[in-house]
Amino acid sequence: MLTLKNEYSTFSRKSDAKIKLLKDVLDRVQRGENVDVEKALGTGDEQQEQEWRDVISNIEEEDRMWEAKDRRKAKKQPQEEDKTEVDGAEKVGEQGATGDMDSGNVKATSNVAKRSPVFY
Repeated sequence: MLTLKNEYSTFSRKSDAKIKLLKDVLDRVQRGENVDVEKALGTGDEQQEQEWRDVISNIEEEDRMWEAKDRRKAKKQPQEEDKTEVDGAEKVGEQGATGDMDSGNVKATSNVAKRSPVFY
């Protein structure tokens, strides 16, 4: 677990450093400064190019993991909403059985969320 945490910290530091360098170069170019972009980003230096490839692949992998997590969460969410609606209906039924009325003022209201029709 500790090794994984250290690897992630190293990845984060490297990624943050590379992103900061890229932002600095972009800012300088946008301000109109004369910048040797290839030299600043390490074009031609195999070691620096490999570092860029590693950082980009790690960021892409992390992005894929987050997207997969979001998809799983989106799939799971409708199932949880259905369960909540059933629980809410049972609670409303229980409240009606106990005779919750505001000092003789009777209002017919429902706390159950409206469901869209489901076709099978």
